[in-house]
Amino acid sequence: MNKKQIIFYLIVISLISFGFKLSIVDFSIPVNSDNLEYTLFAIAHTNGDFSQSIQRGMGWSLFTSTFFYFIDSEDFFDYSNTIRTLSMMIGISSIPVMYLIGRKFFDHRYSLVLASFFAFEPHLNYNSTLGLAEPLFILATIGAFYFILNHNTRFIIISLILAGIAYWIRINGVWVFVVISIIYFITKRKSWKLAANFSMAFVAFILVISPIMIERNDSFGDPFYSVYKDAIFAGNYELMLSAIENNQKISLYDYIEENGILSFINNYFVTGLYNTLAVTASMTLPYLAVFIPFGILFSFRAFDQKSNLIKSNWIFILTSIGLLTFIMAIVPDRRFVMYLLPFFMIFSVIPLQRVVEYGLSTFSFSRKQKNIFLIGVLITIIILSSIVIIRFAPDSEYESEKLEFGKFVLNNLDGVTLRDSEGSLDYIQYLLVAESFHDYKIDSSIIDNADTLYQSTIGPNGKTIEELIKSGKNYNLKYIISNETPGLLHSVKDTLYYDYEEYPYLMKIFDSDDFGFNKLKIKVFEIDYEKFNKLLNE
Repeated sequence: MNKKQIIFYLIVISLISFGFKLSIVDFSIPVNSDNLEYTLFAIAHTNGDFSQSIQRGMGWSLFTSTFFYFIDSEDFFDYSNTIRTLSMMIGISSIPVMYLIGRKFFDHRYSLVLASFFAFEPHLNYNSTLGLAEPLFILATIGAFYFILNHNTRFIIISLILAGIAYWIRINGVWVFVVISIIYFITKRKSWKLAANFSMAFVAFILVISPIMIERNDSFGDPFYSVYKDAIFAGNYELMLSAIENNQKISLYDYIEENGILSFINNYFVTGLYNTLAVTASMTLPYLAVFIPFGILFSFRAFDQKSNLIKSNWIFILTSIGLLTFIMAIVPDRRFVMYLLPFFMIFSVIPLQRVVEYGLSTFSFSRKQKNIFLIGVLITIIILSSIVIIRFAPDSEYESEKLEFGKFVLNNLDGVTLRDSEGSLDYIQYLLVAESFHDYKIDSSIIDNADTLYQSTIGPNGKTIEELIKSGKNYNLKYIISNETPGLLHSVKDTLYYDYEEYPYLMKIFDSDDFGFNKLKIKVFEIDYEKFNKLLNE
């Protein structure tokens, strides 16, 4: 297979992948969540505001801002769709990098299979349409991995520079530095050059991340500051968000003192490991789940791959899982583990290689027949991915109803609302900035500075409605949104959807059914504290 053929196949693979992405992106829907914040941050950068968010890296927004400089528009959709398009293009750009990584493990054919696995994976395709930081983070991560696989130890410099870029993109990108460093010292031949090259690479890494470290130290008093750092030991997601809103610092010692060491081990190690593995496993559908178990098994006797390469992949996966357990124990979000998929894909190709090259050889299959078999496998994967990716396509009617509900909230709710984590408030921030986004500053509060009485909070918590409202008093809580389908955050409130008549101190002021909504199923209740206190004292 010559270079022209390889380039041709990579182009075809990339076009199919791009088609997947286009089939599920809706450019008529504005970015409305974390991607909205990244968009606003990028706009702020174009205005000279390079201050840092308390919870997000600025690498993605900084990269995006270089393209925003060329946009002079009063329509927020132009910026919203630009960040989506850039995210998709970054996802496409990662495909040839996966091919190059494959060439370290396989020949041209199976390297193209690896690139196809990556290109057609539905979760990666969906994520790349959102305008989030993950595609760029994954690109930096697999780039760092590619260079550490080179036998020349001087390439550690490039690898750690890319690790530094990963840290700019996501705060947990420092993990990439840790993993790459471990791979370097375990898999490379020991010599005086090993330490010398790493020293130079470490200096390069520090130089890359020093601007963001200095800024964070100046702003927050900690070069590695993250808002989650002070709250991760709260115990669960709700308590962590409450601690963040109240600027409460909870240390490891605080948690162990209150709950005991056994609770810490169970909550942060056992539960964290389970969540990491469970979420990762859920993303291996529809086809990686078939290959990964055999790939793991065959990796212990991977006679077609160099042992150091297999060892490097294992180190990356196992070390990353170990580092993920703490955060996944509290926030089991698939975006945290998404960057591991390319490394599981490497193991996924190994059993396919074994079957084709050795299994089919026992039946005297020709090279042409083997290639036809591989093409058949890829066609099957394309079909499976097409079926799965359909469920990621946005529901225009559902999104339209959320937009209308957002307008209702801003026009009718004149107090503090318990923030809904299930998506009904997705468009609040968009509605507030649609006409004033050019003036956005990173340290500003969109809602607090807006011409509306509506406010939101995530601080209250409780295991019962009574406990939730008692806690809400401290936040001047006035409204509760209840969902038909229970959500991750404040799930007790969702019992109100059907049982609200049991609580006479809650007045229903909005019912999605009464507004003719077909997809969005929510109710809004106003708290009557006079009745609540009276019933509480009886």
